[in-house]
Amino acid sequence: MASSLINLLLTEVAAIVSIVLLALLVVLSSYRRRSGHPALRLFVWAASTLFLPLVSYAVSAAAKWDAARVPLLLAWTVFLQMLRNTIDTARSSSSTIGNGSGSSKFRPSVEQLARMGWVAFLIVSSDGTAGSPQLTGVLLWLWVLSLAKLVHRLVAAELAKNSFAVGLNAYLISDYMKQLYGQDQGDHDVQAPPLLVMGEEKLQIEARPQGYRIGRTSPPPLCVDAGHVVTMDRICRLFSSGDPLVASNPQIKDTCLSFALFKLQLRRFVGCPIAEAGSRRAVAFVLDGLLGESHERVFRVSETELSFLADFLYSKLTVFYASGWWFPVLNSMLVFATWVSCLAAGGAIVHDMACRGTTLASNYDNLRKYLQNHDTVFHIIVGLDVLVTVSFIIAIVFTEGWEIATYVRSDWIKVSAICEYARRPSWRKSPWTRRNVGRVLPLKPMQRWDDRFGQTSILQLRPCYCGCVSRQVDRIAKSSATVPAAVKTAVVDTLRTNQGNLGNGVLSLQRNGVADKLAWACHHAGDERSVSEQILVWHVATRLLEIKGSEGAHGRHDDGDGDGGGDSDTVVVATRLSRYCAYLVALKPELLPDHPAWTEELYEGVVEEVSRVLARFAGAVVRYERAATCLGGSTNATLRKAAKLGRQLAEELGGDEELPWRVLADFWAELVVYLAPSENVAAHSKALRRGGEFITVLWALLGHAGIVSRPDTDV
Repeated sequence: MASSLINLLLTEVAAIVSIVLLALLVVLSSYRRRSGHPALRLFVWAASTLFLPLVSYAVSAAAKWDAARVPLLLAWTVFLQMLRNTIDTARSSSSTIGNGSGSSKFRPSVEQLARMGWVAFLIVSSDGTAGSPQLTGVLLWLWVLSLAKLVHRLVAAELAKNSFAVGLNAYLISDYMKQLYGQDQGDHDVQAPPLLVMGEEKLQIEARPQGYRIGRTSPPPLCVDAGHVVTMDRICRLFSSGDPLVASNPQIKDTCLSFALFKLQLRRFVGCPIAEAGSRRAVAFVLDGLLGESHERVFRVSETELSFLADFLYSKLTVFYASGWWFPVLNSMLVFATWVSCLAAGGAIVHDMACRGTTLASNYDNLRKYLQNHDTVFHIIVGLDVLVTVSFIIAIVFTEGWEIATYVRSDWIKVSAICEYARRPSWRKSPWTRRNVGRVLPLKPMQRWDDRFGQTSILQLRPCYCGCVSRQVDRIAKSSATVPAAVKTAVVDTLRTNQGNLGNGVLSLQRNGVADKLAWACHHAGDERSVSEQILVWHVATRLLEIKGSEGAHGRHDDGDGDGGGDSDTVVVATRLSRYCAYLVALKPELLPDHPAWTEELYEGVVEEVSRVLARFAGAVVRYERAATCLGGSTNATLRKAAKLGRQLAEELGGDEELPWRVLADFWAELVVYLAPSENVAAHSKALRRGGEFITVLWALLGHAGIVSRPDTDV
């Protein structure tokens, strides 16, 4: 019997851990950078998976031990399965929509249905040990509700996968852009394309050997600004009409633009060709359109676009959007029925615990006899039972409500509402409709873009307990910082200045008149180019200039972790982008042009040499002169280049204190733009799952300009 008691306690521990972790995962889904962490998902999977075999063992052992409290364990099993379905359905729905063909996308659905079948078998096979008829009936009804929700969502996901509004939308948009740019009669035509926001599935779509054909075959085939189709031109006219609803919510215009751009960006994730690649018309669209206003707007539009993309790939919001009105309504009805049924199940459990003659009450009597005079232990077990039951009910009510709140506050429903508002004149004439739509538009989404980027400094100093300063290379620890407005401004200015041309820093050096002195640090010996080495050379040189500048700043010593407060914009841009690029080399090499294995080996060699060289010197601080001398005499070629470049910046350009920082700010802004274009969509998809990266925002922005790769030569 001791083993049965241990199994009982393990079951309760597994239940408590499962409740906490599953509820935590639902909450953290609003913060993609945290919810995507594999360790959290591993713990959730382990705890919830362990619970089912423990309950199965307890039910099978009930005949041998009459204190197993089988009715309560079965209720917990149903509750847990409902929680797991809430989370697992999101993964299976997004994978069904976002992935290509293949049997692996059906595996989550099969696993869910198999678990549901096993839970039903446990309830039915328990016979008289399942509790009173009222409790058994409520549990079976909850099981039916859970199965209905599961089937409902999987069917909706399958319908969405085969619809032109969602699953086939990228292919439709790809052929739409191919058809559109096929009519482009020259680079002098810089008119922005009629971006589709919603309703393109209602167009006349004809399958051809080369893809889908949209509209009429004679020009102009794409005048689709009427009827069910909503374009950005139609949204702009709605805002120009003086409508009071949109006038009070001007931000929704950019949200619709982000949604239209998201549809264009999705083509790259499903392997569709980019018709506008290399087109000056696409460059003009970005330079004259997206970059025509403030830098904050450019990044806000791009970040919202990537939020839509992350939702499409990794959440169930797409299923809500694709199914029209019927899915949210039916889902809300099922959620309401689940809430009422959970409360009824709680009441039935209390009834069985309190009323003598029921199976559960008899189990507790037998448990008290088994524990003999240990009333304290008995009361602890009863208290845990009540705690677990109440926690399960609260967790289910909370997670189901959180799911609805996430959708109601999401940008998806805002775009759907404003497009429907633009389609229907009757809505614009109805004060009741305007009032209710106006309540949705101002809501902030619960899933928001994390406007931060990682920061790593190779020459990072940390104080030791002995009071000295230890020169340590920070390989593991990393920090993050909010992307400063000055950085965004510098990037936008670089895009405007270079007019769509990419440079690895040479263009910025030429503009500042220092190319004859510093351009050598942007060129590579031999046939092989290494952008990673260039990043490390310029990063260490930037850090050396920081150290030199800190020596004269009223005795203030820079430890490499400052927040940039009080520094000029050029210093903030140079240091923040330098540390971000070093962060990419150290922790995100797959987002860089070089092979990840080469980048990792290069970085390890540099940090080991930095650690070895600087460790030979004692003292409270590392002075610029000593650091430059030590690195200049290093056996590592990258560090020797960095020391030479650092001396040039600090000494040859030191006559004007602002000039070195202006040179560095322009260089880093140009280089980070140069790094962004890439065909490695998988790396950016992975980054989106973990919350996104600053370079992914630039990657998306340049993609709309038709810049999808870097030039073959350094410029």
